[in-house]
Amino acid sequence: MSVAQSFDHSYISFTSAAQPFVRADDVGFVVSEFMCFDGKPYYPIGALAEASIAPVRLSTTQPDDLDEDNLDLIFRMREVDGGSFFEIVLRSHQGTTYGGWAWGRDLVVLNESVNDHRVLVTSYSGGRIRFTYCQRLRQYKAEGVTPVSKTTLSQRALENTQAASPTSVIVTPEDEA
Repeated sequence: MSVAQSFDHSYISFTSAAQPFVRADDVGFVVSEFMCFDGKPYYPIGALAEASIAPVRLSTTQPDDLDEDNLDLIFRMREVDGGSFFEIVLRSHQGTTYGGWAWGRDLVVLNESVNDHRVLVTSYSGGRIRFTYCQRLRQYKAEGVTPVSKTTLSQRALENTQAASPTSVIVTPEDEA
């Protein structure tokens, strides 16, 4: 006897709490871009399922914080080698693009700007790392050398199934002004 299969459960589902601007197709296309690195799959799908998202305004030329369709998004991926990759999705009236990555523990969005984008700072056991927007690359880039890079981390470390330790995206009080 044949039985038709029922597909009742989504592998990755957005909860009702997920805002529509997070679920938008343009964001999905950029997510598919950062899920790969150097033309190869980089993150396992489970890493995306466990990712946390923070909406933030990174551009200093678009001050309308109420325009949810153009809020930038930072995805905190699971922890690897003492920190997390923070994948950046930049959104504007000109479109949605991959904004590069940052790595570390807590990520702080400073009120300081470089190339019309706010500076990001992360911490790790050896200190702090500043990430500034590079106009030429059209992405965030570390100032100086980072203790890790996507090219040096092993795929096995990214497939680690341990739960990520708590890290957060912090917008400092003076940034709210």
